[in-house]
Amino acid sequence: MKNINNATIIKCYSRNVTYSIDDIVYLGTIQNLGNYGATIVACSPISISKGKMIYINMLSQNQIEVKCAEVAYADESSFGVKFV
Repeated sequence: MKNINNATIIKCYSRNVTYSIDDIVYLGTIQNLGNYGATIVACSPISISKGKMIYINMLSQNQIEVKCAEVAYADESSFGVKFV
């Protein structure tokens, strides 16, 4: 029997975020969000390599939460990250 506590839940999501790579801040939108990572669509084309560490600023009215993440895959318009 599968342990439901270990299941990964991925939500379709749409939240604007800022993320920084090498101290440069970019704008994007989270499209999918899970327990262990997210898919981000970049507002402008970006070249980012797999394994690069980034910082994601999750924007909301009540709080700012910064997550450290590692790029798992990327193309010029979007990328996937796993939270570390």
